[in-house]
Amino acid sequence: MRRLIWFAVVAALCFPKSAPSQEQPSANPKSDTPVFREPFTLKLRVDKDHYYEEHYDKRIPYVAESDVYLFSGEQFGVNLDLKGTQVVTVTYQSDVKKADLWFNLGQPKDLGGVAMSLIIENKLKVWLQMDALMTLPGKKGIYKTSILPVGAGLSDYESWPHPIVQLVLRNFRVVEKPPGESKK
Repeated sequence: MRRLIWFAVVAALCFPKSAPSQEQPSANPKSDTPVFREPFTLKLRVDKDHYYEEHYDKRIPYVAESDVYLFSGEQFGVNLDLKGTQVVTVTYQSDVKKADLWFNLGQPKDLGGVAMSLIIENKLKVWLQMDALMTLPGKKGIYKTSILPVGAGLSDYESWPHPIVQLVLRNFRVVEKPPGESKK
């Protein structure tokens, strides 16, 4: 699993990229085979006048070993295989109507065009928590970041004041509703 993460990070740092513009492939929900992106170029705004570009010649999975790989401009979902409160597997789902979780990562103009935002829609009847890692333009490290728990049937909005080359979401888990949250 670490090897796959390092491959994705190295690919993210070594090749210029811009958000994929082609239609997303459809997933086979019964298959354990990862669904891959076609090669693409990611283009991120780093300030008012400058952009970061990286090209990905290698195909990168949307989901591999229950880790979700996101790039700016992408919208896609995943399905979670739950056994009680345990998340057993995470699989790619291109259809918003069939997805348990739907992700939208981008650089919205209302945040100045440089900052990043992630919207997560949780369509399940349980609260979910996940861990997050990110890579940044011009940096070689992998950095931890936090994601708030996402309520059952709710959406979460996360933002960062800087561009993100790649965001990896992992360790999905069911959690109790945080104290003080309204009943829904």
